[in-house]
Amino acid sequence: MTKEKNNRLHKWLKVLKFFAAYLVAAWTFLQFVDWLLIRYNISPYWVDIQLWFFIGISPSLIIYLYNQDRINERILKLHEKIIFPLNIILLITVLYFSFSSSDLGATTTSVDYTNEKGEQKTAFITKEEFRKNFNIANFEPKTKDSANAWMEFGISKLLLEDLAQNKNLKAYPLSAKNTTDKINYANLYGDTYVDGEFEIIDSTYIITTFIRNSVNANIIKQETLKGKDLLDLIDDISIFVTNQYSNSSNEFNTPIYADLKVKEFTSNSLKAIEYYINEDYSNAIKEDSTFALAYLDYGKYNLFYNSSEFDKIYLADNAYKNRARLPIQKRAETLILRYLAYDQHKDAEELVKLQLEVDPNDDVYNGMLYNIYVKTKNLKAYTQLAYNSYKNNPTPANGFNFANAALFNEDYDEFLSVIHKLELLQPNNKQLIMLKIMPLLLKGDILKAEKTQKKVKLLNPDYENVTKVYDKAISYLKNRQVTKVDLQKFEGEYRSIGSELIFNFFIKNNTLLKLNSNQGISPTVMSSGNAVISGYAIAESTIEYTFLRDQTNAIYGMKSEQNTLSDSRQYWYLKIDSNIKKAETLFKSKKLDSAKIAYTTAIKLNPKHFYLKDVLQHINYIQSVDASTLQNQYKDIVGTYGPRKIWLEKDKLFYKRDNQPQIEL
Repeated sequence: MTKEKNNRLHKWLKVLKFFAAYLVAAWTFLQFVDWLLIRYNISPYWVDIQLWFFIGISPSLIIYLYNQDRINERILKLHEKIIFPLNIILLITVLYFSFSSSDLGATTTSVDYTNEKGEQKTAFITKEEFRKNFNIANFEPKTKDSANAWMEFGISKLLLEDLAQNKNLKAYPLSAKNTTDKINYANLYGDTYVDGEFEIIDSTYIITTFIRNSVNANIIKQETLKGKDLLDLIDDISIFVTNQYSNSSNEFNTPIYADLKVKEFTSNSLKAIEYYINEDYSNAIKEDSTFALAYLDYGKYNLFYNSSEFDKIYLADNAYKNRARLPIQKRAETLILRYLAYDQHKDAEELVKLQLEVDPNDDVYNGMLYNIYVKTKNLKAYTQLAYNSYKNNPTPANGFNFANAALFNEDYDEFLSVIHKLELLQPNNKQLIMLKIMPLLLKGDILKAEKTQKKVKLLNPDYENVTKVYDKAISYLKNRQVTKVDLQKFEGEYRSIGSELIFNFFIKNNTLLKLNSNQGISPTVMSSGNAVISGYAIAESTIEYTFLRDQTNAIYGMKSEQNTLSDSRQYWYLKIDSNIKKAETLFKSKKLDSAKIAYTTAIKLNPKHFYLKDVLQHINYIQSVDASTLQNQYKDIVGTYGPRKIWLEKDKLFYKRDNQPQIEL
């Protein structure tokens, strides 16, 4: 018996010796393959596949090593005849389902583009799947100083813009300021995030950058830089961050990008940059008339809020004119903005899709594509983009677009299923529950919506001002079944009395949708006989639209109450009918006699629309005086009046106050 035990022990020691040699050889081989894949830019998934193959084959290998004398003689027992092929089949099946959707080819791809001289060029870029994802949060001031408060998020914003030039990386902004919130959001994107701290001593900037673990916020790497020039320091921080996230910066065929200095693609004026960071774009371009990035962001802002038709063209033209200061990808944005400003939606769509071939998950380009689909009311394309974007890259931004698309397509259960999965991944995220209320209300499950709302208010008392609209909807819908007839009375276009923003309410399936020109499409739910609500409390913004009726009980306008965590603001809109559209078209085309008749009709049918009388009065006046008298009258009032400016341009009179929209008088 002792001899048999000794033989078994000897056998197992021999197995362990061979198995240890196998592990060493496998690990050495994996290291070589890893180096080879990095050097020649081939998918790193092959290392993972081989690693799991080496691990997965271990049961059969151990059985073989223990019985190798017999098995080498081709004598196999029944259980071995079953285990060996079953092990291989299971291993191949698991590997197939684990890696079949992964890109196993090159980590790079070639992209053709046209440079500023019109020459065709080819560049190698890293495929989206293989880029390093991480967040960049605020840089905390060591000493609070209102004069330098803009730097807290200014440093991170400029760093984001600088790193955007490197297509090996994908950095996302993180607006959270406390550590808990940073962790909650950062671990959705990657294993680490970046933040920092700064101070200014005797005109010297001292900035410390931290690379942190996104699970516990522990510092992985840090670097402190000092200097007199803030923008030069941000370039150095960019190098530090890039080095931490780059695998193989010295390999001969790693993609190389033109890395413009921050001063080159922004401004030499720190004051202009301060205005830019504070989103005071008007003063930023006053400080630096060649500040292309400020023109671009101001143009996108103006387009989003439909502030001014005149500014839309002016800003897009200037962004495009100064585009040579920008990195390649930003230059494409200026052209897209110009297409959108001139309503050339087809050209804009083609160019955006071309850019998305390079960077499929780019938030800016995807946002522009949503903008185009909203403007052209292409719900099918909007939905497809939203579903695909969220499936491929489940970021919060893609999540909200998916939410809207799922709800107006009445995919309520699918949306609730996605929220449930997110709750499993983030069990401590007490805000996710807020996403359940809108689908439950739209689904008609009012009792469950009411229970969810009670839980929301218990878990998130600070959100009372944004969740209050749900109380109204629940109270109204509890004993009512909303029909299409109830919703049809709200359909139509409503234009802001303070800007050129237009809301379009229309019905799809059984849902009243709200379309904001250049902003988005979202579902609404009735909260009273004359009001609907929209928005998500988790986005810290909900809105109630109350429709206004005249003495004949016809809807003539709308009041929008927008709720945030801290306050509620009201905005007013007037309904635009076919008579008003006809009058405005005739006026713009200078057919004044016909316009007078059309405006008279429009005023009679829309007595609450005060501005219609102003336009008719204007037409009557300019027809009563000759052109030279009118021009002299214009010249008399041209000038600067405190923050207000009035000027003549191509025989037209314009008005602008500070950084408010430019309008024609």
